[in-house]
Amino acid sequence: MKNKFSLIALLVFLLTLFGAVFYLKPAWEEVGSLALGRDAKLSQKQELQQQLGDLQAVQQQLNASSEVSRETSLAAIPEKLEEDNLILDMANISRKNDIVLNSVNFSFPLEAPAGQVTLATVNANLTGTESSLIGFLRSVEANSRKILIKSITVQLAKAEITAVGSPLANFSVNMQTYYQGSI
Repeated sequence: MKNKFSLIALLVFLLTLFGAVFYLKPAWEEVGSLALGRDAKLSQKQELQQQLGDLQAVQQQLNASSEVSRETSLAAIPEKLEEDNLILDMANISRKNDIVLNSVNFSFPLEAPAGQVTLATVNANLTGTESSLIGFLRSVEANSRKILIKSITVQLAKAEITAVGSPLANFSVNMQTYYQGSI
C-alpha cells in the first residue's frame, strides 16, 4: 500500500509538473519575446541619447558663440525657404544695380528632410547692361543669404541702347540657395 501511495503521489507530481510546463510554456515564450522587445527599445534609447548628446554639444557651441554669429548663420541658411524674403532680396539687389527683374521662380523639394540643409533652385530673368549684371552678381555674392550662381544665359535685347551707350541684354540666371528642413 505504501508503494501504491508513493506511485500515486509520483504520478500526481508528474501530472502536475507536465501541466505546469504546458500551462507556463506560452507565458515563458511571451517573456522571451518581451525581453527581445526590451533589448530593441534599450538600443533605440541609447541611439537617441547619443543624438541628444550631439545636439546638446552643438547647442553649447552655438550658445558659446556671439549673438552676431548666430544671426549671421541663420541669415545665411534660414530655417525655412522664406520665398518672400528671397524675392525682396532679388528685387533690392536688381534695383541697386539698375537691372530689371522680369521674373523669379523656385524649384524645391516638397518635403525637406528634418534638420538637414536642403537645396532650392532659383531662376531669375533680368534685363540690363553687362556692367549692371556684374554688379548684380557681386551683390548676390555679398548678400547675407548663401546663394550660389550655377549658370548664366545671355541674349542681346532688340537693338536697344541705354543712355550710356551700352546695349541691353536679357539674362537668365540659375542660382541655388539653402534652407534648413523643418525640425
